[in-house]
Amino acid sequence: MSELNMRSFLPHDELSKKIWEDDENIRPDVQKALENIANEFLNYLKIDVDVEDVTFTGSYANYNYTPYSDIDLHIVIDFDKLSSDEDLVEGFMNAKKSYWNDRYDITVNGIDVEIYPQDSSEEHVSSGIYSIDQEKWIVKPEKFQKEPNLKSANKKFQMLKREISSAIESEDLNNVERLLKKLRDMRKSALNKSGEMSVENIAYKMLRSEDLIQKLYDLKFNLYGDSISL
Repeated sequence: MSELNMRSFLPHDELSKKIWEDDENIRPDVQKALENIANEFLNYLKIDVDVEDVTFTGSYANYNYTPYSDIDLHIVIDFDKLSSDEDLVEGFMNAKKSYWNDRYDITVNGIDVEIYPQDSSEEHVSSGIYSIDQEKWIVKPEKFQKEPNLKSANKKFQMLKREISSAIESEDLNNVERLLKKLRDMRKSALNKSGEMSVENIAYKMLRSEDLIQKLYDLKFNLYGDSISL
């Protein structure tokens, strides 16, 4: 990754003007657009659900947005009210989410919007969470006090990129699943320990910006399909 691209991962001094009027207030057009998108997704579910909140999180609800970031729109629902079978509800919501996000190319001011049905009992750790329903911050982000170590992040990125290339070349489902779990655990641990500007989280974002994470998931689904086909 070039130095110019790497520097796009540096934090900003202000929130994105594409989304925010200032550090407190979301743009009215963005507020309305996200409300409409959430309502369309709820209609698409074709079941009655009690929505506890609609929240906006991720890098665009923070100071670390990049040209590769998207808007994470969470629909907060109490899954227990739908069924006592947690696996059934989770599987249904994941299938609906994946189909929606894959089929519909939805943007707000040129930024991709990703829908996520979130169980209200699910812990969601983020340094920036804005309630679309309540029109206020739940967790207000703070400006980053120091820049991330891009040299170390790039070193981590290059190492993981080699691992991904090796896993893809192997076409081994176990290797791919093991690496995906490693990447998820690495990022989760880094976020909990060191936050958004951790070396591991920046490296993960670099991988995602080059579609390497998506390539792993695509290969996983293809290999799984082959494994159960006659």
